[in-house]
Amino acid sequence: MRTMRDQSAAFTLIELLVVIAIIAILAALLMPSLAKARESGRASVCASNQRQLSVAAILYALDSSDWMNPLQDRHNAADGSGSCETTFRVILWNYAGKMPGVFDCPSEKRAVYADGISEADALAGGIAMSGVADLSHIYGAPGPYEVWNASGIGVAGGHWIPVDNDPDPEARVCSMPFGRPKAEGYYEGLRKHTEISVPAKLIWFGDGGSGTAALWGDDSWWIKRVSPGEEDDAGFNRLLQDDYGSSRHVGKANYSFADGHVARWDANDIPCNEKECWWSVKINFHGGLSAR
Repeated sequence: MRTMRDQSAAFTLIELLVVIAIIAILAALLMPSLAKARESGRASVCASNQRQLSVAAILYALDSSDWMNPLQDRHNAADGSGSCETTFRVILWNYAGKMPGVFDCPSEKRAVYADGISEADALAGGIAMSGVADLSHIYGAPGPYEVWNASGIGVAGGHWIPVDNDPDPEARVCSMPFGRPKAEGYYEGLRKHTEISVPAKLIWFGDGGSGTAALWGDDSWWIKRVSPGEEDDAGFNRLLQDDYGSSRHVGKANYSFADGHVARWDANDIPCNEKECWWSVKINFHGGLSAR
């Protein structure tokens, strides 16, 4: 026979439903906060990776008579297959601790350097997933497929074509910090660290690429202006082209600068005008030939 104590200790169905409803409401209230906290953590890791890349670039310059590293160059492939194009990730590999994850952002799930050649990378490059040895480790060494491995962090090369109205075509000036060596057939050339006018206002690395997949699938690691004929013009805004990385962290993106600091910026607030351009070695690059 049930006692009064037994009856008072039991929950009714209505009481259980009320408790469940309260828990559901609390969970719904907490979910956005938890999601924001997770994203904040991922953004912090991304910022730390970019800071490490800036340090790597500074160390490279110290070892290279002040010349800044190329964003792209030609090296002999590690597998002995001959000369091939490679990226800043291979060039800075040793300086960045030989860790592929340093070139990634944990908020980015599609463009991941540390996973080697993914199915998306293979599709963009027309690479057969079968018959090529160890595609999952295509990183950190020169090879014919490394340029196709997209990464979550891109290198700044906004104004990548030298101005076309320089008096001397052979001496055309490229404004981006990490150029490409003319000795290997590129036309940008390289720049020295001491040429930077304001290191705290020169972007070196940032979230994402520049939506280049439709034009150059092997440049998905490169932040650059893709409007034909306007590559070196003022007014570069990543939001005006297919560049989802520019709003990766709650509408903003992380950027590391030539002085080593990292900050989060809205693409609309990054200057690129005649007075100030954060994509150019000379901050007043768009102010005329005398500024270059």
